[in-house]
Amino acid sequence: LIQTIFLLGVYAEILVTTNGGPGYASTNLPFLIYRAARLSNDVGGAAAGGIVAVVLANIVAIFLMRAVGKNLD
Repeated sequence: LIQTIFLLGVYAEILVTTNGGPGYASTNLPFLIYRAARLSNDVGGAAAGGIVAVVLANIVAIFLMRAVGKNLD
């Protein structure tokens, strides 16, 4: 679960090393948002992707907080 949150922040490494390729092999959600906004001029799609990323991060954070809370009791 922690790796899911980490992957939501990995953008520069993918851009510099592989540019999301070959094909879409190393593309993640932040890189798809970048492609939608900058390369395709799809600002609405990028905004929707950003909302999905925030909702996904919140869901993972809730699961992590519950798991850590159970381990502390």
